Amino acid sequence: MPQERLAAARRLYAVLKEYLDRPTWTPVEGALILSGLRPPPGCTGLPRTATGLDDRPYEGDVIDRMIKAGDIIRTWEWHCEDYAEKGNAAPTQLEPCDFIQWCVDSGIETEWMRLIYDVLADGRAQGDRPDLIPRAVLDYASRAEETLSAIHAALAGQEPGAPVSGAPVLRPVDHRVPPVTGPMPIPANRDHVSTEELAAILAIEPQSIRKRYSSDGSYHGIRPTKLPNRRLLWPVADIRALLDASGE
Repeated sequence: MPQERLAAARRLYAVLKEYLDRPTWTPVEGALILSGLRPPPGCTGLPRTATGLDDRPYEGDVIDRMIKAGDIIRTWEWHCEDYAEKGNAAPTQLEPCDFIQWCVDSGIETEWMRLIYDVLADGRAQGDRPDLIPRAVLDYASRAEETLSAIHAALAGQEPGAPVSGAPVLRPVDHRVPPVTGPMPIPANRDHVSTEELAAILAIEPQSIRKRYSSDGSYHGIRPTKLPNRRLLWPVADIRALLDASGE
């Protein structure tokens, strides 16, 4: 790996390690970090802008990261309702691993969570080898460097494949359309289905349902039953009514 990419990987690893070594995060800090953004110290509300954990400026895909952080916070606010219903106050500070586990339990996924898992795993496994950088972090830094090099080549008017600071150009984009799977039939003799089953019935992603629920408290008028473990059960009768209405 060229030295500049290795240096970028080391910087990224150091940043991730720094945030994971903090004793606690606020929920907003956690949402920003897991979305790939640097949080202002002790922030309790989403900032207007933020720099990427990989030092990218607030533009392009970094703006998309802020949108993802907002989705995580909306899910957290819904989670706080559980505390309010029980007469308890929601925590304002959490250990990083506790916030990450809550995200996993809530079905939240980001590319940065996968990088952080590798940092956590390697931190436990590497022992006295603190300079060992997780493979996922190295791969991310390499992809980022390739992307930037290709952009610089295009702006400079160079032919694809021409050497640009020793870095390769972007890999070709696969434009093939993935196969479409049909909707799952509504299970017979069931009063409720899980979020994953509802997604299969509607032929959509489960996260689309969770996002709509976190903002509206329902999915197209269907209101689920919320279990103590935060799982949602969706009434089959209302699902049938929705499908019947959409088929008219």
